[in-house]
Amino acid sequence: GSFLHFVLEDVTRHAMERGGFAKLEPRELSRLTGAAVDRYMAEVLPDFDKRDERFKYLFRRLRKTVGVIVENVAEELGASDFVPVAFELGFGDDGALPAITVQAAGASLTVTGKVDRVDGWIKDGKLYLRVVDYKSGKKAFDLSDVRHGLNIQMLLYLFALEREGSALFGREIVPAGVLYLPARDVLVSQGRGVDGQALRAALDKELRRSGLVLDQPEVLRAMEHSALESPRFLPLTLGRDGSITKGIAAAGQLGKLGRYVDEILKR
Repeated sequence: GSFLHFVLEDVTRHAMERGGFAKLEPRELSRLTGAAVDRYMAEVLPDFDKRDERFKYLFRRLRKTVGVIVENVAEELGASDFVPVAFELGFGDDGALPAITVQAAGASLTVTGKVDRVDGWIKDGKLYLRVVDYKSGKKAFDLSDVRHGLNIQMLLYLFALEREGSALFGREIVPAGVLYLPARDVLVSQGRGVDGQALRAALDKELRRSGLVLDQPEVLRAMEHSALESPRFLPLTLGRDGSITKGIAAAGQLGKLGRYVDEILKR
């Protein structure tokens, strides 16, 4: 998990410095990925050659996996108007934003933490933000979990950004959604003669994001240009009539969700 986090952040940061993933040739993307892996090994695994053979095998397999994930993220952001605006954004503990604080019944609760990545899109002077969390397990976003007070981390950060983000980014903030991005060893089961298109479809299914995004066509299309016709990355389900039946919430619904998360903390 820490390895995949490191490489994803490192490659994405350097890609943005070069104008974004859309401007990167595949060879340059591969070079950036290899350089990030080398930096991780130098900082965290200087004794790699002394590790046992099982560890070396698993790590070499992860090197291939991270290449697949980086390519997937590059294709996603290359087909999106949302761009990363912050990495490892901290709340409290000397972070860029204050801690999330709730007071109730004479007691005070302070929540601190970090967001893996925040993506933004400017429209009519407002900054639409989405929170992206890299997940090395198979966790999926589920509103029933939130109802019981579980897995509320991303939502906490999203609504904290709505309240506090203007001071950091200099614009009015509009919460646009939360996404889990799979960052794990990807294995797909296919026949020996599988073609490239079928293999890509199987990988896309494994790497599809999980979460909840704002139900506004222009926002969805900004997140993924083909979101309303054939979403590849966003957690959207289309009905037979082309309407979106899953993965979205109206602005009013997100507002209610924010108030509910606050109430969970108070309880």
